[in-house]
Amino acid sequence: MDITAHDTDFHHRLARMLTPRRVFDAQGVAHGDIDLRLVQSIEDVLVPRLGHWEASDTWFHQLDFYGDGVRSLTFSRSVFPYDQVSQLQRLLRGEHADFCILCIATDRLAGGESATDDDYLAIFKDTLMATPKLATQMAKALLGGS
Repeated sequence: MDITAHDTDFHHRLARMLTPRRVFDAQGVAHGDIDLRLVQSIEDVLVPRLGHWEASDTWFHQLDFYGDGVRSLTFSRSVFPYDQVSQLQRLLRGEHADFCILCIATDRLAGGESATDDDYLAIFKDTLMATPKLATQMAKALLGGS
């Protein structure tokens, strides 16, 4: 896992790591269908554990379609699916190999303000990139710590 220095560093590096938009533009109208198949696959992984995101105050799947190959998921910190990151990464094969799944951990999903900055994880087919706090929490969760 690649760990960034902070969230600004994360966003700068993410911009450089994303697949160039021309790759998705070359898919033409098929890109929308390819994207929707990834949406469904992501939900097949997450819904059994987290429930449906619609009207949820614990997670949100951004369904706006920008054609940029980024699927964006936002989670309350308390339910961040650390144990499902590898399953999500395995979805990025075949027609979805050029996509990125961007995960955001926040204290603000249910509304209100927080003194804590959001944390980020970018999932690519061959690598993960995270902000320091999220990387630490993921390591603890996967090792069975708190």
